[in-house]
Amino acid sequence: MKHRIMLLGVLLLCSAITMTADDKKKAEKEVTIKGEVVDVACYVAHGAKGEGHKACGESCAKAGGALGILTADGKLYVSLLPDDHKSGPNDALMEHVSHTVEAKGFVRSKAGVSGLMITSVAMAK
Repeated sequence: MKHRIMLLGVLLLCSAITMTADDKKKAEKEVTIKGEVVDVACYVAHGAKGEGHKACGESCAKAGGALGILTADGKLYVSLLPDDHKSGPNDALMEHVSHTVEAKGFVRSKAGVSGLMITSVAMAK
């Protein structure tokens, strides 16, 4: 009997955790971020961006460096690994280094760092 009660308790706890995760996803709103795709390390260290930094940014990203989107007001969003883990965080941005894009996704922030889990990206109009 005790084992059944414990099993029931564990199942209820698992259900509550699952519902909480589902509720969180439903609460998140997809946003559109417009800005230049930059190599995060070079931008943070040297302010490097623009067409003159394209080749270096592509090289750094291919080597595993993070890419991000720098908005016109100076906010940097680091590209995040998608929740499904089916692609890398840079995959959607690789062909857009130094270009201005409009990326749709979910913003996640912690300890002063803002990230964007990208769902789609296109060249800005």
